[in-house]
Amino acid sequence: MATIREVAQKAGVSIGTVSRALNYKPGVSEETRQHVFTAAQELGYVSAKRLSLSAPKITHLGLLSRPMGNGPLTANPFYGDVFHSVEQVCHESYINLSFSSLNIVNGRLGSLPALVSDNRISGVVLVGALPKEIVESVVTSLQLPVVLVDNCFPDCAWDSVMIDNARGTSQATELLIAQGHRHIAFISGPDHPSIVERRAGYEETLRQHDLKLMVVVTEDLEPPDGERAAVRLLRQAPETTAIVCSNDSQAIGASRKIQELGYKIPDDFSVVGFDDINLVQFTSPPLTTVRVDRQALGQVATGLLLERIKAPDRPPIKTVVGVKLIERASVSAPRTRGITSPT
Repeated sequence: MATIREVAQKAGVSIGTVSRALNYKPGVSEETRQHVFTAAQELGYVSAKRLSLSAPKITHLGLLSRPMGNGPLTANPFYGDVFHSVEQVCHESYINLSFSSLNIVNGRLGSLPALVSDNRISGVVLVGALPKEIVESVVTSLQLPVVLVDNCFPDCAWDSVMIDNARGTSQATELLIAQGHRHIAFISGPDHPSIVERRAGYEETLRQHDLKLMVVVTEDLEPPDGERAAVRLLRQAPETTAIVCSNDSQAIGASRKIQELGYKIPDDFSVVGFDDINLVQFTSPPLTTVRVDRQALGQVATGLLLERIKAPDRPPIKTVVGVKLIERASVSAPRTRGITSPT
């Protein structure tokens, strides 16, 4: 029987390439894989039947996320649900899942987590907004198939799963316009691809109705950012009667601050969020928001990754998960009286 060294010599490749090709490991083009298979068959290294049964056995996947502040990924109200849906798909497929957050300091990628060096892992789901340079560094270090979740770039070289962000804020803005609002503000945030798309949906809708844009940009997407943005709006644009927020956390903060200052929601201000995290149905009043199917994000991403592992040379795919406007008690017709802006 021929040896793996003889197969490598006949195919004109390294022993490592032969091993990766015959075991369907990443890092080998389909052309090279077929070339190695032919050499192995001709030398009798393994039978044609054995090769036909050598479909890649996927036993381990990885999940990497952007840093989640001081809390773990599983505690994040948005990405925690994405993680659990990835975990569920892996559980049903008898695949082990390892996860970790990336070490990013001052916008630069630091040391990589241990799972990067785990040779059992066949591919990685990369969750959250990360700069292209950091994604490239991670992919280069992994040398594995990667699928991005809630992150994408022009001419993206990787599979990605995004949200229909612009449609979501457009639906929210149209709801407010239908209620009679003409002074609608948007609380934006950092240049996360999803936030950029959400702002674009708001702006395009106002332009279509020939209404004035009012955008407040915040540093982050947490409740304190919503609070500060609400104060700025009340001081700089007291004519505002409705606010669309980049996410629910901002909306919770904005609503809380507005009510602390003595105004009522929705009597004085209508507020709309985005994401439909579990908490918002229990806020006072319950928050109107745009629902994102976070479970679908994880399920679709895991499916794409499994397909990519089996077909590493196919063109990248971008999938968009739809959204749904959920109407609750935080929206009504605009107030008819003026208000006094805070000092």
